[in-house]
Amino acid sequence: MRYLLCILIGTLAVIAVPAQQPTDWRTLTQKPYADAKLPDLGLKPLLVKDGIPIATKDAWKPRRDELQGMWQEKLGPFPKKPANLDVKIETTEKLDGYTRQLLSFVSADGDRLLTYLLIPDDIKKDEKRPAVVVFHQTTKDTLKEPVGLGKRPDLALGVHLVKRGYVVLSPQCYIMKGDGPRKQADAVGQAWPGLTGLGKMTFDAIRCVDFLESLAYVDVVRIGCIGFSLGAKEVLYAMAFEPRYQCGVFNEGGIGLKMSNWTDPWYLTEKMKPHIPNMEHHQVLALCAPRPILVLGGDSADGDASWPFIHAALPVYRLVGAEEKIGLINHRGKHAYPQDGRRHSYRWLDHWLKHRPTADDVGP
Repeated sequence: MRYLLCILIGTLAVIAVPAQQPTDWRTLTQKPYADAKLPDLGLKPLLVKDGIPIATKDAWKPRRDELQGMWQEKLGPFPKKPANLDVKIETTEKLDGYTRQLLSFVSADGDRLLTYLLIPDDIKKDEKRPAVVVFHQTTKDTLKEPVGLGKRPDLALGVHLVKRGYVVLSPQCYIMKGDGPRKQADAVGQAWPGLTGLGKMTFDAIRCVDFLESLAYVDVVRIGCIGFSLGAKEVLYAMAFEPRYQCGVFNEGGIGLKMSNWTDPWYLTEKMKPHIPNMEHHQVLALCAPRPILVLGGDSADGDASWPFIHAALPVYRLVGAEEKIGLINHRGKHAYPQDGRRHSYRWLDHWLKHRPTADDVGP
């Protein structure tokens, strides 16, 4: 009887938590580019200040502060955080294995952030789960697509993640509120003088963590973020400017400033152009260190051409003892998020957020 009981318990454990082979992230995300020829993109070395090499973590900190200040100036000053989130739940739906809520909370004074919240059904009393913020791509379905209300189940990243056992928050990017991105960017500048559109996205990403911290069932030291295209852009800056994001995945956002439309009016604006390449995104990647960030591409916005930016940020990751926490995967899927790319992305989150998924769901 005891023997049969042991077999039953073991079988249930396997069903509940499927085993995964450990991933050698350095081999997967860095080794393919070990002998890659690096084009001269004018990327300024990160570990040099006034001609003097930076060789210690202590020496890196003031350099990091300097870089963060430079980029904060380009984003513009963040709004003041309101004292109260003032959460309003619009709808609640019970679905297969999870609950989906449409809600809003105050981001800045006079501005509410509309989001979907996905909550796994199997959270036990007093249990705390890791959470992932899913930033949506540019699509007519906007924030609906990641939570399974769009036409693309392969892009329902939030659904895949909640079925893996994560709490998921999927916010609406401000440019999709109506009247078009340019008018929304103009409205941001009028409401908060000096704030760029990308600055507003970054501030909203910060407020998403404030909201998640208000939920008793969220483990506040295990919060990550993931995004595709527009959403990937938000991931980069969320990771750089909000240290409570412990892990990030950036798919097809165009990691270089000239690789995508970063200087559009709703991002950094044309005022950024004269500063390229003296300021480039290897610096923003370095602001994420030592926290893990994975870049994926399909040779559309990102791909092999992204490697120089990862390569330029690697010395900082090595300096802080986190060399394995940054890398690049080319999924060859053009401007998309193919299944194999999602599989690597979700397992990256699982690994660094120390989460053993309840199901290895990666979508169709």
